[in-house]
Amino acid sequence: MRSVLVCVRTPVAAQRIAAWAAHLGVAAAVRTALSGEEALARMGERPADVVLIDVGMTRPDPVQFTRRVLSRGPHTALVLVGADDPRAAAAAVAAGARGVIRAGEHGEDLVSALAQGILLACPNGRQNPAGSPTLGRPAQPAGPRRGVLTERELQVLRGMSEGKSNAEIGRELFVSEDTVKTHARRLFRKLGARDRAHAVASAFRSGLVS
Repeated sequence: MRSVLVCVRTPVAAQRIAAWAAHLGVAAAVRTALSGEEALARMGERPADVVLIDVGMTRPDPVQFTRRVLSRGPHTALVLVGADDPRAAAAAVAAGARGVIRAGEHGEDLVSALAQGILLACPNGRQNPAGSPTLGRPAQPAGPRRGVLTERELQVLRGMSEGKSNAEIGRELFVSEDTVKTHARRLFRKLGARDRAHAVASAFRSGLVS
């Protein structure tokens, strides 16, 4: 089972993440950190296979933070979670971050997106166990094949993984925002995803984007 380091801003959020990991049966694989510096220290002690971090914790320089994480774990998949400047997100991806899962700025949205990332990073855990929070549809044991999505749907999915809005993806692909939304709905259905966060996390796990 892959090891996961989840970085959140408050002890309450860390407790919720730990509780969800226990419900999923993957508590032994999940560690938490309450600051960027603590995350780097934990990476120095034992690099994680996957790092999920609230993007706000990477400020003021997400690019430098990305480089520092990867210097401690060259093979670590670093995923930023949250709402942020798309240009900063793209720069972090260019520096080596695996991608960005967009989520609302409300704390509940961020923690839920992080929890969804755990579910998809550790697919061998219990799926939707009794008493666990609803995180959307459970992850499938095997990821979708690349051929399931059209080339345009893959382009939209890649844009999502870089933290771009529908409007930004549309400008990049020279199509309307409504067309992007149509492709998004289709790829959500094909991936069995309920939203952007689930679709992007599933795509990372299955190798559709990297």
